[in-house]
Order: sequence, then structure tokens, then C-alpha cells
Amino acid sequence: MKKLILPFMLAVLAIGSTSCQKCVECDCTILGDHDFCLEDFDNKDQYEAAIANFEASGCDCKEKLK
Repeated sequence: MKKLILPFMLAVLAIGSTSCQKCVECDCTILGDHDFCLEDFDNKDQYEAAIANFEASGCDCKEKLK
């Protein structure tokens, strides 16, 4: 029975971690407000570059979980 507990707990952890989406909400006075999520991009580098571009434009970007 103890051998089944570890795989079950790992499966629950994997399912739980994929249910939350990593998203960013950027409040911009000039560009307007924007929300976007990691899944909207092809990879994490593009996602982080988009955040950096918005912040360089004077936006206040904050991470949030959906």
C-alpha cells in the first residue's frame, strides 16, 4: 500500500500545478491595460521579453495566477 502512495501524491501534485496559469497584468497609462499569460506565447523567453517591453514603456506589470 505504501508503494502506491508516492505515485498517487506525485500525480496529484502534477495535476494541481498545471491548473494554475502564469499570467501578468500590466497597468499602462499610455498603452492601456493589458493581461497576458505564458500560454499565449510560444516559449518563456518571448513571454519574458513582452513583460520587459511593457515595463520599459513605463507600465507596471504584476504577476498573477489564473
